[in-house]
Amino acid sequence: MKLQHMIVAALPLMTAVAHAAPTAQQVEQLGTTLTPWGAIKAGNADGSIPEYTGGLTKPPANYDPKKPGIRPDPFPNDKVLLKIDAKNMEQYKARLTPGTMAMMKKYPDFYINAYQSRRTAAYPAEVLENSKKNATRCATINGNLGLDTSKGCGFGIPFPIPANGLEVMWNHDTRFRPTYMGKDVWISYVKPTGEVVITAKGHNYKDYGFYDKSKDKPDTSLSFRMEYTGPTRLAGMQTLWHDMLVDSERRNYAYQPATRRVRLSPDSAADTPISATGGAQVYDEDQLFSGKKDRFDWKLIGKKEMYIPYNNYRAMYSAGGGCTQQERVKTARFQNPECQRWELHRVWHVEATLKDGKRHVYGKRDFFFDEDSYSDGIAESYDKAGNLYRINQQMGAPAYEVPAPSLTDNYVIDLISGVYMFGSAQGGYPTVPRLSPAQLSPDYLDKVIFK
Repeated sequence: MKLQHMIVAALPLMTAVAHAAPTAQQVEQLGTTLTPWGAIKAGNADGSIPEYTGGLTKPPANYDPKKPGIRPDPFPNDKVLLKIDAKNMEQYKARLTPGTMAMMKKYPDFYINAYQSRRTAAYPAEVLENSKKNATRCATINGNLGLDTSKGCGFGIPFPIPANGLEVMWNHDTRFRPTYMGKDVWISYVKPTGEVVITAKGHNYKDYGFYDKSKDKPDTSLSFRMEYTGPTRLAGMQTLWHDMLVDSERRNYAYQPATRRVRLSPDSAADTPISATGGAQVYDEDQLFSGKKDRFDWKLIGKKEMYIPYNNYRAMYSAGGGCTQQERVKTARFQNPECQRWELHRVWHVEATLKDGKRHVYGKRDFFFDEDSYSDGIAESYDKAGNLYRINQQMGAPAYEVPAPSLTDNYVIDLISGVYMFGSAQGGYPTVPRLSPAQLSPDYLDKVIFK
């Protein structure tokens, strides 16, 4: 336990050593006191966070491989250990994010149900091996906005011992997920009155090029394709983007059936509101953060023990026995707390501050990334006046049959307007073969792939 505390205590010091490569002694910890991707292997002092023992790699008995993408809850008998709300939050404030507490203060009927903490994140053996190797072969380039893959960097977490905030953000960008699609995705926009508007429907596809073994040198972190099936104003529209590793630039394209033309879509990035979400989310807060990192200064605060959404099979898989769409939107101003599972986990805390001369709707942002998955967590964004504006709580759960640490749903709460939105795949999240380069090119955007 003493070594564990030494590691945590050293984190703020690591922040000051900008771009410093890890020492041989630090690298030796990977796979011993640290997991291969750099999480603390030991449990915490009071045992509320368990030791990491390999994660969840076996599907539950009721998992049906003939229904790909539908993942039943492997812990259906777990009971709520702790309910935290406005009445008792001061007792637990050291383990609550400011945004979580702000919601409890503003909405007395908001609460979180905390369950037994389960470190379910698991990785294929080759991802573990490459994560350890990446500790000495990955580096940032182009003002730290790009990732150098010329020396073998790839196919695992790039910075298992991150030295600064940007390296943590790169770990989030390139976290391991299989190639998968969201089948029959609904975007729900819930007004303060509780009225629900489905602003978009369709199928999306996500390809994580950092793990594309057909390339010696990965060149993308994400390739995303969305085929809209509704409502009428969006039906037939398709979007495509590639996030490039060399500079984190996003290359965007859109197909409009009315004109039958594919056009560049440079506004599908940064703080442009996403029309398909009713403007309740901006592009670079997809999955907590995505896209170019040039508008903010990134500061690594360190690690903390925080309550975050975790192992949310009930929220993500209605077809697997979880909450239905109607149950999730039962409450106004925030998603039904009874459909969510929260757990205590260690998180990396990164603070982003808007650079002088740069434009963005957010002046400051705080990110809390789970140390095991880099997927689950919370992002909290402030306006230029310093007011807490939006809270992004990722509802995620491991894909145990792969294994992969976590696939997540977007869930954004607007504290100023009282609106919240989330995306959910009614048909689940099946893993799929990687599309060909031609199918991921703008020339293919007028063709329907997913049905």
